[in-house]
Amino acid sequence: MSSPLVLLVSRSASRTQVYREALDTLGVSCLAISELKEVSILAAGTPLSGILLDMPVLIKATPGDKTAAEDILKALPSAYLNIAPATDAIKLLTANDTQGTARSIEEFAGLCRGFTPRLVRPKDRYPLHLQAMLTTPPEQGSPERTVTLNLSPRGCFLFTGNTELQLEQQVSIQFIGLEDTTPVTATICWLRRWGTDPQHVPGIGVHFIDLSESQHAQIVRLLEPLQPH
Repeated sequence: MSSPLVLLVSRSASRTQVYREALDTLGVSCLAISELKEVSILAAGTPLSGILLDMPVLIKATPGDKTAAEDILKALPSAYLNIAPATDAIKLLTANDTQGTARSIEEFAGLCRGFTPRLVRPKDRYPLHLQAMLTTPPEQGSPERTVTLNLSPRGCFLFTGNTELQLEQQVSIQFIGLEDTTPVTATICWLRRWGTDPQHVPGIGVHFIDLSESQHAQIVRLLEPLQPH
């Protein structure tokens, strides 16, 4: 059986070498890159069993780079790495527990060995901030003022600290920033609870159910300047 291939994102050659040697000892192959923006390209063309992010990479990454990597971090075993200054020991923090949790690099290697390698295609989400009003039918309580952190013609990620929202729940969203402000029904596909991930903003990822043709057309126009050419 071939060893699992993990994508390692680290800007430091010396830190990369420390991580690589540890992974080699655990029977895990490593493909090292230095920029978070390269993740989407490699994940779409190379079957991977996991992804590791060196913590200093996040300091230099743009919000757009972080958004583009979110779907990949959920689709693969993923973790943040750091090196303790006093002992040079590798510290590990699971980035997303969708594919399992790990408390050490040894446990992370075990996750990768049990994971079938896969390609992860990037989605058409781009960082765009639209003010919106969020309500939860059928109660139709007081709407929550919020904003999109990213948007696509198929769905968006909305900031919210509402702890009562659940996966597969339907919500209603009125986009104040669109010409057509007719409320849009959407389904919650994933959520990030307040306080569970201090590195990221809490909120919900939704899939649109009844976006109108005019709303779809305007979102496409708004996103066009943000797309790579």
